[in-house]
Amino acid sequence: MGYERRERDRTWVDMPAARPPSEPRVKDVIGAGFTHRADSRFAEAYAGAFEAGGRVDLMAPCSVLAELTGQALDADMRRLTDDELVGVMRAARRVASWQAAVELAAIDELASRRQVDVRNAGPRPAERTAVEIAVALTLPEGTAARLVDFATGLAMLEDVGMWLRRGEIDARKAEVFVEELTSLPWLQASLIACRHLDAATEMTSSQLRAALRRAVLAADPEAGHRRQREARQDARVERWSEHSGNGALAGRELPAAQAMLADEHLTMLAKSLKAAGATGTLDQLKAAVFIALMTGQSPAALLPPPSGQITPSADDPLGPDIPLPEEPSADTPWPDAPRPDEFWPDGPWQRVQWPSGPQGTMNLTMPLSAWLRLTDNPGEVAGCGPADAWTCRELAEAMTAWDRTKYCLTITTEDGHPLGHACTRSQPPRPGSGPDPPAGSGPAPPAGSLAAWIAALRVEWLQRETCDHSRETQSYRPGRLLDHLIKIRNPTCTAPGCRRPAQRSDIDHVIPYHLGGRTCECNCHPGCRRHHRCKGSAGWHLEMPEPGVLVWRLPHGRSYTSRADPYPI
Repeated sequence: MGYERRERDRTWVDMPAARPPSEPRVKDVIGAGFTHRADSRFAEAYAGAFEAGGRVDLMAPCSVLAELTGQALDADMRRLTDDELVGVMRAARRVASWQAAVELAAIDELASRRQVDVRNAGPRPAERTAVEIAVALTLPEGTAARLVDFATGLAMLEDVGMWLRRGEIDARKAEVFVEELTSLPWLQASLIACRHLDAATEMTSSQLRAALRRAVLAADPEAGHRRQREARQDARVERWSEHSGNGALAGRELPAAQAMLADEHLTMLAKSLKAAGATGTLDQLKAAVFIALMTGQSPAALLPPPSGQITPSADDPLGPDIPLPEEPSADTPWPDAPRPDEFWPDGPWQRVQWPSGPQGTMNLTMPLSAWLRLTDNPGEVAGCGPADAWTCRELAEAMTAWDRTKYCLTITTEDGHPLGHACTRSQPPRPGSGPDPPAGSGPAPPAGSLAAWIAALRVEWLQRETCDHSRETQSYRPGRLLDHLIKIRNPTCTAPGCRRPAQRSDIDHVIPYHLGGRTCECNCHPGCRRHHRCKGSAGWHLEMPEPGVLVWRLPHGRSYTSRADPYPI
């Protein structure tokens, strides 16, 4: 009988000696606070151990925890409560993280040995290591090469590796740390990692990536721009087969601003098709426009012809049955061939201009100092995440040419949380375009200056800890101003881990409107359609203890608090 000390809870764990596979599975777990025989009485013996805050729910990953989760699998899980099932899931993930750390440490050690072995000519040591591991683990060589890079990068970030071994983060989050911090010097990368490890336990991998990217761009604004320039040398178009048998085509390592503008332009063209009578979801029409452009066709060709009925395969998502308008009269003949810049919608056969140039809807948030070129602080694009100052300025330049562009100013605290907001259609003065306020001037700033532009704005101050209901509306739907301010306060869906932009989400009432809930900042929040519907399901409960702070209680009984990420400053 051997013993192993666990420093996390400073308890002694009884480790049974190895036994032949034919022996009964018996384990005494002193550290967990009970004795158990792994048989049909598992649920009674472990009652409450996997619940939130239970001894197993808090246990560090080790061979004992691996055995306990295995016994849960062997026993009848139908006898566990929802809370206990979640505890089993969390425990199994901690064990998986621990084992991932073991695998990566072994890979790094092998890579280190091959690195110092200079006897062999031919491929570089890293390439030889990747090939060797690919054979040993039956992996594609590209996957093995990425695994070697991950292992060597993780060895440099010792604290991240330690949290992976302890099961505080999973392998995917550890990989995000390595991917986002490799562009920085070791000491700077380690400091950023240490500052984000605690928060990483409550983040999804996408939230963690956004937080780390903001930190990297804030610590070294040039780092993101430098990495973009280097990776752009590998710009390419990739084609592969989907699991369904369909194909996929993607541009990789494209200029960030151009990729975002192209995506928005595709969306605008798809919306134009839908407005003109084409059927199908927006995503299906967007894919159809993409294929049309890539194959040299005009997207106008996707509209129905003047006569006949198109009946493609019923299971083809890009070619659904399209209802056709009535045959045009002799007074309004159908043209022989539509030009690429125009199409004929349902109804009167009048020509409608086809969108050209950058079009769409994009929400760009950047510090005023970056707009003025006083700093290179990063910004953020809704739905795309953090963006360096160069990308933000390129997007802002493109958006100034859009007729309906709206300019907003958000006043924040020192840590980036919004206090007030103002909107205008007038463009803020470009850097150096307006006169600077003279020294010792009076309270009125000179016309055309940035100070004059700001002074002309009407700032709406957000409700914070308590609400005075000054913007409450009596109807179910909030007014335009209230809707906008709620989405400024919470720029994404408030469900834990959801990154869907508030601009593409619903305004949901915490206390349902038909049950007396207010249409006000203290009772409304943005929720994507999926989480909006889930919130109304049995077992889901939502509270807002203060405006902008949401506490979600899920059917398994555990609660999760969500707060809006700070704005870039």
